[in-house]
Amino acid sequence: MPPAQAQPHKIDPSLTTLLAVQVVTLFVAMPLVTEDPSLHILLDLCHLAYALVCVAALARHRAVQAVLIAALLLLIVGPEIGRRVLISLDSTTSAALRHDLIQIAAFAFNMGVTLLVARHVFGPGRVTGHRVRGAVLLYLNIAAIFGIVFTAVLSHWPGALVTGSGTPLAPEAGGRTALLTYFSLSTLTTTGYGDVVPVLPLARSLANLEAVMGQLFPATLMARIVALHLEHSREED
Repeated sequence: MPPAQAQPHKIDPSLTTLLAVQVVTLFVAMPLVTEDPSLHILLDLCHLAYALVCVAALARHRAVQAVLIAALLLLIVGPEIGRRVLISLDSTTSAALRHDLIQIAAFAFNMGVTLLVARHVFGPGRVTGHRVRGAVLLYLNIAAIFGIVFTAVLSHWPGALVTGSGTPLAPEAGGRTALLTYFSLSTLTTTGYGDVVPVLPLARSLANLEAVMGQLFPATLMARIVALHLEHSREED
């Protein structure tokens, strides 16, 4: 039996909630964890809240719900499980495998959520203010996804991105993730401070792609959503 269709008026508020959680994650929790790793529980709680909203409000299929939950659990407990399972391997190989698993889970989780949000933002029905905020969430999710990709590139090709002075980036996983998320947001918005520079051709191509998406998204999709919201608001007056 196909799943029951969720009512748009019940889904739309979840987009605003997800945006609020993502803002706290990117601009509060991640920087705090970089400064004080003991606050990592704050980042885990943000991820948990984000996933719970997605599972409860956006993901109607059990398979999608299971994938989101599995990815979240891997993000939270993956490092410890990986340490125990891969204990027989040498420390360098074990750390690399654990890091790869976490990156894959983070990418799958964020991509899955982004697709679910996009389906509701651009789906049929009245464009509410919640959907406009959902479009903003999509914009931030693009930055989060590219941040994960840049982290993977740097993990496999050290020196793919360097500081403006040419020195290597922070070796710590937490600090590196936060720094590359910052670089991703700067690239998406084409701010271009120049304090992080892609030097590997692949990294440069990804940065160019993100910059193009950062320009086109507000000028096309975001503008369309806002225009429809204004039109629907006038129709109600």
